[in-house]
Amino acid sequence: MSFFAPLMLLGLLAAAIPPIIHLIHRRKAQVVRFPALEFIRRSNKKTARTFRLRQLLLMLLRSLLLAGLAFAVARPFIDRGAATTAALGGMQGVTVFVVDATWPMAYRVDGDETLYDRARFQVGTLLARLSGPAALVIAHDRAEVVVESPTQDFEALRKALEQRTPGHRVGSLGEAVARAYDLLGEVPEGVARRVVVLTTPAGVASALPPPPAGSNIERVPVDVAEGAPLPNRAVLDVALRPAPELGAGQWRVDARVANYSAEPAQKLPVHLEVEGKVLVRGFVDLAPGAEATKTFYARLEDRAEPAKAAVVIEGDALPGDDRRVFWLQPAPRIKVLAVNGDPHPTPFRDELFYFERAVAPRTAADARVQLTIVDSDTFDRHSPADFDVVLLANVPAVSPEQARRLEAFVRGGGGLWITMGDKVQREGLNAALAALLPRSLRDVRQAGDAAATAEGGDRRTARLSLFDRAHPILRPFPDPAAGSLARAEVRRYMLLDPSPDAGGEVVLGLDEGAPYLLTRAVDEGRVALLTGSLDRDWGDLAIRPAYVPLVQQVLRYLTRVAEVDTTPVLVGRPAPLPVEDPRVRRVQVKTPDGTLHTVDKPREPEAPWVFAATGAPGHYAVSPDPPLPGLTALPGFAVALDPTGSDLRGPDVAAPATAEAGADVRAALAGGRRTELWHGALLALFALLLGEAVLLYRRRAQRADAFDGLAQA
Repeated sequence: MSFFAPLMLLGLLAAAIPPIIHLIHRRKAQVVRFPALEFIRRSNKKTARTFRLRQLLLMLLRSLLLAGLAFAVARPFIDRGAATTAALGGMQGVTVFVVDATWPMAYRVDGDETLYDRARFQVGTLLARLSGPAALVIAHDRAEVVVESPTQDFEALRKALEQRTPGHRVGSLGEAVARAYDLLGEVPEGVARRVVVLTTPAGVASALPPPPAGSNIERVPVDVAEGAPLPNRAVLDVALRPAPELGAGQWRVDARVANYSAEPAQKLPVHLEVEGKVLVRGFVDLAPGAEATKTFYARLEDRAEPAKAAVVIEGDALPGDDRRVFWLQPAPRIKVLAVNGDPHPTPFRDELFYFERAVAPRTAADARVQLTIVDSDTFDRHSPADFDVVLLANVPAVSPEQARRLEAFVRGGGGLWITMGDKVQREGLNAALAALLPRSLRDVRQAGDAAATAEGGDRRTARLSLFDRAHPILRPFPDPAAGSLARAEVRRYMLLDPSPDAGGEVVLGLDEGAPYLLTRAVDEGRVALLTGSLDRDWGDLAIRPAYVPLVQQVLRYLTRVAEVDTTPVLVGRPAPLPVEDPRVRRVQVKTPDGTLHTVDKPREPEAPWVFAATGAPGHYAVSPDPPLPGLTALPGFAVALDPTGSDLRGPDVAAPATAEAGADVRAALAGGRRTELWHGALLALFALLLGEAVLLYRRRAQRADAFDGLAQA
C-alpha cells in the first residue's frame, strides 16, 4: 500500500485526542452513602457497567473517526505492479524514459491528479520491473537530461520526477526524444535498447523523431491517459481594436474560443474582466471540435494608465488555457497646436474644418487629441514646448523668432506638420524653415493635362500611386493601392526641390511623379510635409474614408506614439518593447510574480528594444528607469501559453495493445494499475459517524429511562 500524500498520515496522531480528553475530565467522585438510595444503587449496578462499556466504545469510535479522516486525506492506493513483476519477469536491456512535462500535462484526470502525476506513477511502475539500467529525459520548457548515462540508481530518477511540475511551454518533446537516442548511442548494439515516451494522446499522435537508421532502438509511445478522452475548452486568442462608432473611448474585444471535445458546449459562460473585476458577462455555443468568436465592448475613456484585462471561460480540467490575458491600452493623449492660416466664418470652408472632425474624440478612438487652434496673429502667444505637435496649416510665413522656437522644439523631440494652400508664401517658408523642411518648396502646380478642358475633368487631376508600405504612417492600411487613398483626386499641389540629394522620405507620391507626403527626422524630432491642403481646396482627400486614419497616423508618428501590438507574446519568445521616447535610456520590466528586470537601450541606433525573460504567462509592466517628467509608465505586454497545446486529442483509432513493439512495457503498465482506497475510507468514515450517532441516541434514551425510574421511586 502506498499514499499520494504520505505527510497527511501525521493526522493519525489526532486519534489520541478523545482518550486524552477523557483522562483530563475524569474525576474521582466523593462517596457519600445514603441508606434510602442503597436499594436503587444495587438495582442499577448492572446498568452502570453497560453504560461504561458504551462510553468506552464511543470514545473508540471517535478515535477511529479522526484516524480514518487522516487516512482518507493521505489518499491510499494499492500498487499491483509488484505481483505482476514476479509473474512476468523483469524487462531486459537499457531503457530511457522521456516524460512529457509541458503545460498540457497539467490536465486533471482524477480530482487533483494530473497527467504528469500519472506519468510519474507509470515510470515508477516500469522501474520496478527493470532488470537493467535506465535514464531519464524530461521534456519541460526545454529538454532536460537528468543523468548523463544510464544508471541503476532509480531513486534519483524518481526524485527528479517528484521535483518537477508541468512547465509553461510546448514543443520540447521532439528534442527530448532526440536526446534519448543520443544517450543510447553509446550502449553496445547487442543489448536491448528502448525509449519509452510518456505523453498525452496528442503527443503520441505527433511526429516524434524516429530512431536513427540501423540503431535497432525501440521507441514505445505511451498514452498516459490510457485511452480515456480528454475534453478541453480553451480561449485561443484575443484581438483588440477601437470602436469609435460606439462613442469615445470604446474598444472592441474579440475572443476566439475552441471546444476540443466530442460533446457540444451549450451556453458556455465567458466574461471580460478588467483589473480583476468582471466588466461584461456572456455565453457562447460551441459545436464539437469547433471554434467561435465572442465579442465584448469596453469603455476606457476615463483611464489614464493601461489596464490588466483577461477573457475567461468556465473552468475545466485544464485551467491554463481557460484565461487569456492582455492589456487594455488607453488612447495616448496628444496635444496639438494648430495654426490656421486660412480661417473662414463659414465652417466647412475653414482650413481646419475637416481636420477638427478627424481628431474629434468620437472619431479618434485610438488617439486622444487635445486640440488648440490659433491663427497666425496669435501664434506668438503660445509656446511650442507646451505641445506635442505643431501644425502649420496653410500658414503664409513665420517670423525669424517663431522659426527659432520651432527649430528648438523639433530638435528637442517635438513634431511639426506643414501643409500647403493658397496662402503659403514659399520664399518666406524656405528661408525661415530651411533647417526643418524635408525639401525646399518650388512652385504650385495644376495637376493633370494642361491642355484638358473643363469637360475633361479626369484629365485635370492626379492620383496617389506611390505608397511606402514599410513606413509607420501606412501601417494600418493593409493595401493602400486598393483603398480610398488611391481614389483620392488631387487638383493642385506644391512642387519640391528635385535635386538628387534632396532629403526626406516619400510616404505618398502622385502618379505624376511628385511627392505628396514626406517625413524627415531632425535630431530627436520629426517633421511631416503635405504638398496638398488639409481641406478640399486642392483635392478631395479630406472627404475620403482614409483621411481620418491618415491624419491620426501622422500625429502618432510625429509624437513617436507607437502602434501598440496587444497580441500576447507566447511563453519563451522575446517580447518587443514599444519604447519610442528618445529620452529613455533604460526600462524596468515587472514580471507576473513581481520580479524586476532592467533592459538597457540597444547600442545600435535602429535596433529594437527586446525583453527575453518571458518564462511565465501573465501581465508584464514596463516603466522608464528612472521615471521621466510626463512619462512614468510605458505600454506593457502580455505573455500567453501556446494555444497549440490546448488540443489533447489523439488519433481516432488507437494502436492495438497487443502490438509487438513495446509489448512488455504495455504488459507492465496493464499489470501495474493502482487501486485507490480513499473512496472506501470515506465510506468507512460515514459508517463510523452513523455508529457514533446510534450510541449517542442509545445513551440519551437510557438516561431518560433512568430519570423516569427515579421519579417513580
